[in-house]
Amino acid sequence: MTKQESELMTSANLASSQPGPFLAAPGRSRQWMNWFFADKGRMFWILQIAGWLGFFMLHVLSVSTFVAGRSSGALLYSVASSFIGFLTTSIMARPVYHYARKQGPALLLFLVITSTVIMAAAMSAMKLQTFSLMFGYDWVDIRGSATGITNQLFLIVPDIPVNLFLLGSWAGFYFGINYYLNLRNETERAVISARLADQAQLKMLRYQLNPHFLFNTLNAISTLVLEQDGKQANKMLGQLSAFLRYSRDSDPLQKTSLADEIRALERYLECEKTRFGDRLNVTFDIEEEARGARVPSLILQPAIENAIKYAIAKMEAGGEIIIRAKREGKRLRMDVCDNGPEAPENPAELLRNATTGVGLVNMRDRLAYLYQDRSKFRLDRLEPNGLCVCLIIPFETRG
Repeated sequence: MTKQESELMTSANLASSQPGPFLAAPGRSRQWMNWFFADKGRMFWILQIAGWLGFFMLHVLSVSTFVAGRSSGALLYSVASSFIGFLTTSIMARPVYHYARKQGPALLLFLVITSTVIMAAAMSAMKLQTFSLMFGYDWVDIRGSATGITNQLFLIVPDIPVNLFLLGSWAGFYFGINYYLNLRNETERAVISARLADQAQLKMLRYQLNPHFLFNTLNAISTLVLEQDGKQANKMLGQLSAFLRYSRDSDPLQKTSLADEIRALERYLECEKTRFGDRLNVTFDIEEEARGARVPSLILQPAIENAIKYAIAKMEAGGEIIIRAKREGKRLRMDVCDNGPEAPENPAELLRNATTGVGLVNMRDRLAYLYQDRSKFRLDRLEPNGLCVCLIIPFETRG
């Protein structure tokens, strides 16, 4: 692994180990802000308690003094109003809005508006009952006389618009903060994914400049020319040229069709077959429907490299690589398998090996950052010999 590749991997690991949107901020401000934003549950309760304490202070200074004057009753009035709001938003609003966030826009709006109206009415009813117990039912009669309402049930109506405003403001903060956190997480994943993709591009550049790879391929072409097999030599030159062009022009930040990825692998493997001859047999088992699927650019290259370097190169004859791809419902499964004799009993050990596991770790991490929990990466030992690298990603035809 080159120094530049090592630096990219180190920076990606550092970014993933320090969650938070203030990675570039200096000093302690970065630390406490990242601590604050790192845990959504902790952040919710901090903001919830702080917000309702602020409401309580505002209520004491403005509302309650006009209702009960500067007295212990006024303070209890503010405490009750704040506590009812705290309970309503914690027990009712939070789970309802959390469920609504996972729905489509139309259903989300319906759930939020409907539940907010219901909760506003419930808050008004709870306040009326609480204040009746605190100040006596004579207070209810006085309030009814002042408003011209004789039915106690309708006494909650004047309070509903205030509660609607209060819950609407709370919902605005709730959804705004959650959408900001989601955007922050997506941005972080995109940045780290870009770094990992750049590392994959550097590995491809190594093939373009690797003197051993070029020497062995050109030597095979030279042998064909000496043997006056011009047709085969010209074919090999075309394969080498096409592969180098693809590796140069391929953008690892974009997805490509599996068909294009397979064509690039075929060119690369044709060049390698001139090096290994009968020692390397390649089988492509690609389902026709799978060819149109979109896959991360260069995603299979590390698995092919790993198979050639650590399996085929150590065999005197009978080396085989099988590349499979098929659609499984809403997912695309891709396998790169070899019959190398030195596959470990526990293939996961390869991912912990700093020498042999770089390419495989790169594949795993790219899938994790591009698809999160919608992808799977697995290493399986084959019997009697061999290793199989399995990738499962969402089946996509666009993007």
